[in-house]
Amino acid sequence: MKSILFILLFLASLALPAQNRGDFNKVYSKTYIKTSHNDFKKAMSIADSLYSASEEPYFKAKSLMLSATLLQEAGEVKKAVDYASKAEEICENSNDYVQSAEIYGFLATQYRRLKLYDQSISYIQKASEQAGYIEDTNVRNTISGLIMQEHANYEIDQKNYKKAILLIEKSQASFRKNKANKELFLASNERLLADCLYDLTEYDASLHHYTTALKLLNKFPDNFLKGFIYNGISAVYIKKRNIKEAKNYINLTQKIAEKTQYLDLKKEIYKTSQEYYILEHNIEKFSQLKKKEDVISEAISEKKNTFINNEQTKLLDTNKTLHQNNLFLILASGGTLTILGILSFFYYKKSNLVKSKISQLEGSLKNMTKVNRKTTENIKTIKPHVEEKILKKLEVFENSAMFLKKNVSLSALATYCDTNTKYLSIVINAHKQKDFNNYINELRIKHLVNKIRTEPQYLKYKIVSLAELAGFSTQSKFIEAFKKEMMVTPSVFIKSLEEI
Repeated sequence: MKSILFILLFLASLALPAQNRGDFNKVYSKTYIKTSHNDFKKAMSIADSLYSASEEPYFKAKSLMLSATLLQEAGEVKKAVDYASKAEEICENSNDYVQSAEIYGFLATQYRRLKLYDQSISYIQKASEQAGYIEDTNVRNTISGLIMQEHANYEIDQKNYKKAILLIEKSQASFRKNKANKELFLASNERLLADCLYDLTEYDASLHHYTTALKLLNKFPDNFLKGFIYNGISAVYIKKRNIKEAKNYINLTQKIAEKTQYLDLKKEIYKTSQEYYILEHNIEKFSQLKKKEDVISEAISEKKNTFINNEQTKLLDTNKTLHQNNLFLILASGGTLTILGILSFFYYKKSNLVKSKISQLEGSLKNMTKVNRKTTENIKTIKPHVEEKILKKLEVFENSAMFLKKNVSLSALATYCDTNTKYLSIVINAHKQKDFNNYINELRIKHLVNKIRTEPQYLKYKIVSLAELAGFSTQSKFIEAFKKEMMVTPSVFIKSLEEI
């Protein structure tokens, strides 16, 4: 009887979108906050059913955004962006500024998580522009608050914590102007404030804001936001060496980790739990969680790389057409010069001045060679704005973990930087004072050394495991690169840290 009642209620909910936006939003919120946490597949099914039952563009776009939001939590970046882009198309010719702003904000988040910051800030600006047209004051305050919240996340990624805190405070002011339905938004900002203060090592202030966030979420069931807050509180107590309190919140986070499909949350929980078990000297538990974190990290990385590779493929297809057109022009020009040269040769051969004309022709060819050499040199002189663009892309690349992939190559990185291999080599040689291979090796070794210094568990890894984690194909290549960068072997380096 209970299952029949649920089905009837569920079918009734599908008819709501055509009648009332408020009822639709209730189904939307319940699916996102509660159902997705307990049963991800059911939540996706509800989202798909809402889309199928919707006739108006508003509800179709809203249903697509529910699916997109669920998918991004599951780490399905490409699918999430595809759903959101489809919703963007539906709203393109409408005057629904609210939904357009929400979609742009969502896309800003996805591109930020992919570390494609130019696209992210572009969508933040689009969202802000749409928000300015919203007439309803309460709605405008909420949307503006969410946009500033996303902008704060962007600044946190850039490690501009003070700027992020100012944006969060402005966002809070916008949310507080509304009389109802603001607890979730306020709690989300309190959590962000706590994260910033944690990174600034202000642990007591951080704990205060995490606790405030929890109080705001009292009436809500367990969800991903509570998971991040519990995890943050655990991390603070670990830093304060309060094992008893840390354990209480670690237990709460692990219960959420067992249920949630939110991969980024799982990863953070497993990472913090490892720190706790190091504090407790429980190597067995630490190892179990390390394996879980590695699996999640690999899944997240794979899905992000799939999306980036697809975007690069689209770019390559466009560039291929342009290159083919350019190649045709070059060949056509070259062909014309060749024909002219042959005709000239036969013309002069028939004359009585063959030798002198051949001599003149040789002189002309030498001049042409000089001109061609000069042209080649001009190609190598990259325009400042192009050089700056490549350097910005390299900065993003260096802040990612893409250099840890074993199959990273000069051509792949050139595609990522929207340039060619020649220009990329010139920039790397000029600004990094290294060739491509040594540049990649340096990034890998620095990344690993930082891990070894800041995360004690890496001291227990075997050399072959460290080599694999750093993206090297063999242990010998890793040792050679490590010694070149650090002047000592990995074994000696690790031993020196253990003796401290």
